[in-house]
Amino acid sequence: MSTKSSTDMRVVRTRKWLQEALLQLMSEKPFRQIQITEIADRAHVSRPTFYLHYQSKQELLLSHVDAVFNEFYAEMRNGFLSGTADRKWCSVLMFQYWERYADTLRMVIEADIRNELRDRLRKYVAMVITQLPESEKASVDKQSLDFIIDFVAGGAFMLLTQWIIQNRPRSAEQMGQLYYDLTTPAVMLTLALQPLPN
Repeated sequence: MSTKSSTDMRVVRTRKWLQEALLQLMSEKPFRQIQITEIADRAHVSRPTFYLHYQSKQELLLSHVDAVFNEFYAEMRNGFLSGTADRKWCSVLMFQYWERYADTLRMVIEADIRNELRDRLRKYVAMVITQLPESEKASVDKQSLDFIIDFVAGGAFMLLTQWIIQNRPRSAEQMGQLYYDLTTPAVMLTLALQPLPN
C-alpha cells in the first residue's frame, strides 16, 4: 500500500470518528453546549487533530450533511446517466435519503444551523438541475436560473425539514410526489421564460 493511500485512509477514518463522536454527543445534549475538546476526546484524537480536519464544530456537522447529499447525488447522477431516472424519481429519492438518515438529520435541524443547511441544499439542487435530461432543462438566463434554483431549493428545504420535525407523517414516496407536483409548474414556467435583457 502506498504512503498516500494509507494517509488517505487515516484521514477518512479520523473524519468518520469525529462525525460519529459529534452525533453521539448531540444525542446527549444540545449542539451549542458541545465543546471541541469533548468531540476530540470522544473520537480519541487530540484537539490539534480536530483542527487539522475541521475549522469548527459547525463545519464538522455539515460534513455529515455533505456525506448524505453526496451519496444521494451519486445515486441520482447514475440514474440520469443510465437513462432510468427522471425528475419524479429524483424527488422521491431525495425524501428516501432523508428518511434513511432521519435521526441524524433531525439533530442537524435542531442544531440551529438552518441557514447553513439551506445553503448546502441549494448547492445540491443546483447540481441536480445540471444533471436533468435535456428535455427537462430550460434555456434561461443566469439570473432567472438562480431564482428558480432558490425557489426549488427553498421549497425542498421547507418540506424536508417540516417532514422530519413532524416525524414523517407521510411516506417518502408521498412526499416525493408532493414535491414533484409542487415544483412541476415552476419547471414548466422556465420553459416559457425568455432571457431577460441585459
